[in-house]
Amino acid sequence: MSRLLVFALFGVLFINISCERCKSCRYSYTETIIVETPDGEVEEKIEHENLILLKEDGSENGQECLKREDYKDFDDANAAFTIQNDYLFEQENTDLNNFQYECVDS
Repeated sequence: MSRLLVFALFGVLFINISCERCKSCRYSYTETIIVETPDGEVEEKIEHENLILLKEDGSENGQECLKREDYKDFDDANAAFTIQNDYLFEQENTDLNNFQYECVDS
């Protein structure tokens, strides 16, 4: 029984030390277009959902993963992630209508 407890303790410590946390973010917005019809102009709204921001180099910025050593010094592990700040910055500076983002732990 004692050996089993020791191995279980080492297993829990190993998982805790090597644990990686990830955060995924997506955004959506509404596009308004004017469509010419025989009766005149009509406004149409198009919903764009589940989109991923791009980095300056063109790669996707949809998920960020951190090893335990990267977030262990933070009181709140979520404060170590920078991806949510990228989406918040885009929300504050975009000209897209109804820009909304959602970040979830994955």
